[in-house]
Amino acid sequence: MKKLLFLITSVMLVMASCSRGGEYVSDGEYVFFKYWTFSFGTRYDTLPGADAATFKSVNDWLGRDAKHVYFKSDLVPGADPSTLEVKKYPLFRDKNDYYYKTSPMHVVDMNTFKVVKWLDDSFWAKDSQCAYFDTTHIAGVDLATFKVKDHTYAVDKNHVYYFGDILPLADPKTYDGNWKGFYSRDKSHIWCMGELLEDVDYDSFVVDDDWTAHDKYGAFDHHWRVGKEESE
Repeated sequence: MKKLLFLITSVMLVMASCSRGGEYVSDGEYVFFKYWTFSFGTRYDTLPGADAATFKSVNDWLGRDAKHVYFKSDLVPGADPSTLEVKKYPLFRDKNDYYYKTSPMHVVDMNTFKVVKWLDDSFWAKDSQCAYFDTTHIAGVDLATFKVKDHTYAVDKNHVYYFGDILPLADPKTYDGNWKGFYSRDKSHIWCMGELLEDVDYDSFVVDDDWTAHDKYGAFDHHWRVGKEESE
């Protein structure tokens, strides 16, 4: 799930440079992406189908030959090497589309596309027709009122968008995505990392730390009522 990926990414920020950085090397016949890992030391991953004679390194995470584009060691299907343009890790474009790592974004309006907010290797973006979280298209968004509030969520006059998906029941006028710890709320609902807390007493609800809370009826661990399964 996106929220889980975000949590893992947040914990691993200190290691981000290691996961990004590398270099392209060749033995004259094959091209390799060389990088270092904590677990295995220096690694050499072969680029599938790369032509060593025409291969060029664009930067330390993007390369191309006469016919192909590579994100690290992975082929980017359909990308045009002759019109390749780097934006910011891991975003790049060619004449036809924008790409997030190895995935085409299928941008609706290339001429007006722009990134609104970066989060390490993820981002919110929009064009004249659509909004985006990474490769997720936010269809039907009201662009006139669309606003990115935080790296995890954005709002328009109709909805709250959590990692690009509509957060059901959330009121965009009163939603506070950074309420306490990993808990968020609006005027009548409470969530933990995008998961709705059910059967919660809103008025007596208290956050104890990032992941735990309680109301007058008992405790919550994340979004689960502690002891509920045992009592059912």
